[in-house]
This record gives sequence, structure tokens and C-alpha cells, in this order.
Amino acid sequence: MLELRNPRTIALELLSASDLPYLSQDHSLPFIEIAGDFAFLDSLSAKNETEGRDAPLAGLGKDWWVFATSGTGDAWLISTGNDQRVAFLNHDSGLDATPQTLGINFGQWLQLADIIRQFESVDDPNLIAHAEQSIEQVSSGLSLLYPYSLAV
Repeated sequence: MLELRNPRTIALELLSASDLPYLSQDHSLPFIEIAGDFAFLDSLSAKNETEGRDAPLAGLGKDWWVFATSGTGDAWLISTGNDQRVAFLNHDSGLDATPQTLGINFGQWLQLADIIRQFESVDDPNLIAHAEQSIEQVSSGLSLLYPYSLAV
């Protein structure tokens, strides 16, 4: 079964971070692909992604910066403010792409990525409902905002 784990535990295991970090643009954490659509970027890659995205309506560099990418060209954004809000940027929207806020912070994003990692490793379509319930435990309404389908 899928387990909703503490964000600090996930940060320690996957990022070797002794505490759940405040994610700054010059962080020293390593690149790691947590799950298929959750590739956490090192700071240089994050800077290059933020500066290289052609999404003028997204406020990249001013309001948001790219901290992770998907395997399909989409981006995970984090706000430049102290609240560390997370949003999704759909590359299919092209120049009209705007951040889709998810109502979660960086720690909750780690939980979401960890749930999807567990789900992908089990590869059992019968667990879709359980995965959706686990995502809802991270934040109420998140399963409706999650940008990808869990169905194979």
C-alpha cells in the first residue's frame, strides 16, 4: 500500500537534507528524479530552466522560479516569497502558460512526489483510488488539481 510520509523524512532520504529546507534559488541540493514527472533540479539547472522558459505571462524570475520539471516538458514552480507556494506550468499552453497554483508548499510537493514514486514502483492500476486518497491526505482538493492522470 501507499504510505503518506513526513516531508522531513522524504527530504532526508531523497535529498540528504537533515531538515526540510527553505528552498532558495541558490540551494545546494542535488538533482534527483523522484518520479516520472518529478525531477527535482539542482540550483544551476533550476536557474537555467527559469531563465530559458518562454512563458511571458508566468512571472518567472519575478514571482516564481522553476525548481523541478516533468518528463514531458512541464515545470513545477515555487513562489519567490516566504510562503513557498507551489504551482504547475503546462508547457502545452506555450506563450499563454500561467502558473496553476496547487495550494501546497514545498514539503507537501515532496509528499506528492513520494506518493507518485510509490505508485509508479508498484505499477498496479487497482491502486489508483488509493493513490487519489493519499494525494487528498496531502491537501484537500489536490487530487482534482493534480495535472496528470493516474490511469495508465
